[in-house]
Amino acid sequence: MSERCELRSHTVRIRGRLLADIVESTAISASTLCMVHCLALPLLLFVLPGLLGTFFQSEAFHLTALGLVAPAALAAFLLGYRRHGGAGPLLLGTTGIACLVLALLHADLPLGETGLTVIGSILLVAGHAWNWRKRLGCA
Repeated sequence: MSERCELRSHTVRIRGRLLADIVESTAISASTLCMVHCLALPLLLFVLPGLLGTFFQSEAFHLTALGLVAPAALAAFLLGYRRHGGAGPLLLGTTGIACLVLALLHADLPLGETGLTVIGSILLVAGHAWNWRKRLGCA
């Protein structure tokens, strides 16, 4: 392989790794914000009642949040899977997304909506951390 081809291949790998890092960072941030929102909401409602509390409790907010979190997470897990071939992070992350969807559907489960949201967020963050570590190990 010529030196020019090797340089191009190296550049493509760096760009791919950078894109994966950006997607993974976005997904981790979204999952963490989801968990913080869920845990901090009772305090916010106590301190700032009214419209602010009503908005953050609304189904529209939760649908929007899930609409942002789920695609970013799935993209990060699929990029990671393509790079390292490990299905563990993908399974952990999709389980987290499933918990968030069940919470949004107001599933009658013992944990309730808040419990499912917190567990789903923790699973997502753990899946992203695992995915990130596995991707870095493939350098």
